[in-house]
This record gives sequence, structure tokens and C-alpha cells, in this order.
Amino acid sequence: MRKTYVFDRTTLQLVPKDEFYARAQEVNAPMVIGDIQPYQSQIDGSMISSRSQHRSHLRQHGCVEIGNETKALYAQTTPKGPPPGLKDALIRAFHERGL
Repeated sequence: MRKTYVFDRTTLQLVPKDEFYARAQEVNAPMVIGDIQPYQSQIDGSMISSRSQHRSHLRQHGCVEIGNETKALYAQTTPKGPPPGLKDALIRAFHERGL
């Protein structure tokens, strides 16, 4: 029977995959995500150095990260109708061509 192994960085050994992930599920601790690396905004060229600044910057410029948009974002857009006078222009064009 074949087995799949995972490299355990703490013990520096190969461990059977099912054992490795069973051990990981036993850990009951909060997950801490580090801050982002500073980057230059493609919107206005300013330097962004923290997650809060990143969120604020996106909000300020009306932008949304791809993958983080919600259905509510799409619901805010209003459907656009035809430009005013389009119907009259089409009728006039058809009459000029004898259609």
C-alpha cells in the first residue's frame, strides 16, 4: 500500500500525511497573521505600509480587491437605460433610408 508523507519543519523529518494533519488539528491556539510588506500603490503612487492603510486607501479610491467583492457591491449599480433621444434618432434613420 502506498503512503504519502509530509515534511515536518519542527522535527525535520518525513511524517505520514494523515498523522501530520491529525496533529495540526489538535492545536488550539489563535492564528496570527503578520502585517503586509510595504508596496507602492498603482492608483496614485503612494507608499502603503500596513493593512489598515491598504483598506483605507482602497476605500478612498472606490476600489475593491479581486476576490473580496460581495454581491452587495454589485447591487449598488443602477441599470443604465438607452441615451435620451436614441429612439427618435433610430426612427429618423430608418425613415431616411426608406425602411
